[in-house]
Amino acid sequence: MSANTVARRVENIAENIPSQLFDKNGHVEWFCLALDESTDVSDTAQVLIYIRGVDKSYEVHEELLDMYSIHGTTTGRDIFKGVKMAINQKSLRWKNLKCITTDGGKNMSGKNKGVVALVSKAVENDGGSKPLVLHCIIHQQSLCGKCLDMSEVLKPVISTVNFIRFFGLNHRQFRQFIEEIGEND
Repeated sequence: MSANTVARRVENIAENIPSQLFDKNGHVEWFCLALDESTDVSDTAQVLIYIRGVDKSYEVHEELLDMYSIHGTTTGRDIFKGVKMAINQKSLRWKNLKCITTDGGKNMSGKNKGVVALVSKAVENDGGSKPLVLHCIIHQQSLCGKCLDMSEVLKPVISTVNFIRFFGLNHRQFRQFIEEIGEND
């Protein structure tokens, strides 16, 4: 294929993807959003909006809803504008938003001007109940990992594995025992 043909096909695919997302997510009954804001190498803020929705038949859909760039400030209002635009483009109802997950930065989780506060107001103004708010679990796991000393937990496990592996007879007996347990399940 020529370069022009490939370029046209890529453009066609790019134009078709949003309509597919709309077909899936435009009919969700309830949905949750996950927002991630990060800065790329050109010092431009990129906001990713992920959606997980449930339709009338309780089928779960999970997709990237939208991605947009923010030049300049990244206040809660700036990010909320993009979220609002994505929600409106997909004809989703604010009142059906049940949960929002963010990275927990001040612009995201601020009490009055953060994205969470602005989204909560939009949901309540549309007749919905305040959505559940979650701080990104990955960051919490990272913080816990730095605070906890896992060596005390892992020492007995490592010594047991080493003992079983070191003695061939024990290793064979252990494998046979595991296989027997697996057959009983």
